[in-house]
Formats: sequence, structure tokens, C-alpha cells
Amino acid sequence: MGITLLCAQDSRPLQRKQMPRVQTFDSLFQPDYSYPYLKYASTAPFQHQVQKFDPANAWWLAEISMLAYADADGFVKRQLRSAGMLGVKRYASPRDSVHHTQAILTFNADAVIVAFRGTEPNEWKDLKTDVKAHHVELASGGKVHAGFQSSLTGVWAQVQPEVERLSAEGRSVWLTGHSLGAALAVLAAHQYKKPATVYTFGAPRVGDAEFVKRYQQPTFRIVNNTDFVTEIPPPFWYHHVGELVYFDSRGKLRRNVTVSQILQDKARGQSQAVTQRFKEWANLNLDKKPFKPLLDHAPICYVVHCWNSLVDAREQNTVGTANQ
Repeated sequence: MGITLLCAQDSRPLQRKQMPRVQTFDSLFQPDYSYPYLKYASTAPFQHQVQKFDPANAWWLAEISMLAYADADGFVKRQLRSAGMLGVKRYASPRDSVHHTQAILTFNADAVIVAFRGTEPNEWKDLKTDVKAHHVELASGGKVHAGFQSSLTGVWAQVQPEVERLSAEGRSVWLTGHSLGAALAVLAAHQYKKPATVYTFGAPRVGDAEFVKRYQQPTFRIVNNTDFVTEIPPPFWYHHVGELVYFDSRGKLRRNVTVSQILQDKARGQSQAVTQRFKEWANLNLDKKPFKPLLDHAPICYVVHCWNSLVDAREQNTVGTANQ
């Protein structure tokens, strides 16, 4: 069953969205080809000059990161062109590659956006990339996940020349992705060197402390409550980059949260999920809904939360303006 985003019926120009009613693996992790992505692009345009965290940009990049999972090339191009993008290109690892890396590059007059595709659970090459977790040393210093770095190489060699060409015409550069795609976005930004802004969704840890020290790109690491992928590989050998932007157990965006606050909230979210599952099982509702750490990793969760945080930000700005 495809994804259905249900909007609450009220009078607000931008309406909040709910998670899919049917939360199966397919409905959460696969793009819905009947859903109009970036439908409100003209109402909430991409802020190409804003380097600080921006809710509109987070929503745009979350939706494009989910589009990166789509197999239908024509569908992806129609969605992005309808949002005002002037060009769309798809990239993939060479056929004889041991990797299955894919990426979308899209641009308009002001910005060029590259979104890397995340792990496809039924694609053994992606799974092999994920588990190849030993370190490899970079010439620039620091060590990173060998599978991620190797996976990036074949595709970034194709993408970078086009990014260079488009940015030379004055466009800002944005890199993004979900899951494995988030890790690739970080590595690509580090390799690119020139100014780029990075938004990651459900990113695993990428490199060691030296890599983090040398990493210079402005990056927003968006994490949804108990998303288990954000906790791997182990923190003793690997570390995250960028500023944490955290969606709590209630779906509210939080920044500058402490480790103890996050641990408490994760426990709250997990407890609520376990209680809900017992209620469902008691009512003989034995569906295939993933357990919460996997559910929270689903790209559609990031799309919905980013959209709702944009609605919340618009409402706060409206109230603040009215009270002036």
C-alpha cells in the first residue's frame, strides 16, 4: 500500500500532516507515486541564501531525499520540475561496481541540490556497503567508514563536475540524503571542500574524531527520536558531525538538547511505543508495523516531521507579528 499523508481539516494556509495510517515497511520506506512531492514549493520556497537551519529547507531536502529512493525517472523529474527546478539528473554506480550508489542532482537559478539515495533493504550491495565498517584513512587526515567512502567514489566522480559547473554560475550548493545517503552527503561535502550546506536525515556515524575535527561544512544532523541508525557504528570508533536537530517523542523539533534530555525522551518514546503495541496485540491487531527504532528511521517520518515543524514555525511567526 502506498503512503497516504492525511492533512488535518482546518482553515490554516499550511496544514499539519499525519503519519500513514497503515504503517507497513513498504508504506514507510518506499516513495508513493501518487503523492505530489513539494506540493507547496511556491508557498514555502527554498531559502538558497540561508546557511542557518531553516524549516523550509529541511522540508525541501527531506522530500528530495525521499524522492532519491524512487525508481521511476520520469516521476522524479516531473515532481522536481513542478516545484520550479530547471533541471534534474540521475547518477548511479557503474554496472560492474560492487556498490549500488545512486543520487539526484537538481537545480534552479539560485541553488544546486544533490541528494544521495539511502540503503535499499532488498539490495545486497547496499547491505554489503553498510557492514564494511572498518576504517580507511583519508589523504586529508582522519579515518572514515570504508564502505561509505568506497560507495561514494564512483558516483561523486560523475556528480562533482556538474556541481562545479553550476556553482560557478553563482548557485549555492546543498548536499543531503537519508540513512546511507546521509553518510554519503557528509563525505561528499568534505571532499568538495568549497562552501556547501548539508542536511542529513537519520545519518549513521561516519568518521573518527580526527575526521570530525577536519570537517568544515555547515551541517544539520536531523534525528527522529529512537532512530536506531543514528546510533551506529559504535561511538568508540565513530563520531557524528554537525549540529543536532532533534525530533522528540512528540514530534516536536528541539535544538540545543543535552545528552540526558535526549536519553530521557528516547526512553519515553520507546515506552509509549511498547504500551501501544501491547494494546494493539490485545485487540488482535497483528499487523506488520515495524518496531519503533526502525519506524523512526523511515524517511516518511522525517518528511512529515519537517513539514509540521515548518507549519509550527509559520504559526509562531504569525503570532509574534500579531503581538508586536
